[in-house]
Amino acid sequence: MTNSTTQFNAAIISKVAQYIYDHSEEAINVEALAEYAGFSKYHFNRLFFAATGFQLGEFIKRQKLEKAMFLLKSGHTNILEVAMSIGYDSPSSFTRAFKTNFACTPSDIQNGKSPLNVRAGNLPPKKLAEDSMLEPQWRELPDTTVLGFYGTGFNDQSFSKVAGQLYKRLSELAKPLDFSELQPIGVAIDNPWVGEQTQSQFFAGFLNGLTQEQQLEHYTLQGGRYACFCHQGPHSTMWQTISKVYAHWVLPNQIRLKDQHIVQCYLNNPADTDAEKLSTELYFAVESDK
Repeated sequence: MTNSTTQFNAAIISKVAQYIYDHSEEAINVEALAEYAGFSKYHFNRLFFAATGFQLGEFIKRQKLEKAMFLLKSGHTNILEVAMSIGYDSPSSFTRAFKTNFACTPSDIQNGKSPLNVRAGNLPPKKLAEDSMLEPQWRELPDTTVLGFYGTGFNDQSFSKVAGQLYKRLSELAKPLDFSELQPIGVAIDNPWVGEQTQSQFFAGFLNGLTQEQQLEHYTLQGGRYACFCHQGPHSTMWQTISKVYAHWVLPNQIRLKDQHIVQCYLNNPADTDAEKLSTELYFAVESDK
């Protein structure tokens, strides 16, 4: 990792930590936090994880608790007031969270005990392997309406289960076209790492073989410049390739991604292809000035 990349990632941590400190009494608004840090709200959680190794929600909780520790060490004796200053409404829930993160209680800190845990804000950004840099293929895509269905459900690190159900329904409607003619498209509408995973939305559609008369739902793929990366292997491990793109391409090159979904284009049929040989193109919408 170059010094400039290290500094860039450290700057992300500092900005986020400062925002959390300044808004510690509130429920943190991820959209406002992303705007403050200068990133797309759709991509921000994944980018933050790539830069720090922390899920954003985990980091927010940790930073708030560290502010509480500072207040306790500074002589604040009322634990309820300290708890409320970081958004907790009861001493018991605050104490449980504090003990989980620091292996000691707020009272222990008041009595002079020091926690063993390293401060979240001081943890170094996740290191990148020197030989893991990625290069995309660049594509210009037109505005495209994709017909299909929306569904909810994310489990085992993947939308694979709900996607399989949706594509099965669509295939019945699209007969007699085969897989290669249909050109399946998938889109994770919600970031499952931000909200309730079981309610996270996924869109499954075909570019061909379906008609408006079938009263289907639709997704609009916005035209523009896209960086295309290929995921090789099971669809359930696609999140690993996406994480690598953020860590080894977006952050090192300080790429400005548009606030648009990652579009998945499936190149072969999982019904007759070994999972390890599946190929999926991943499209990231990029600002045109890069």
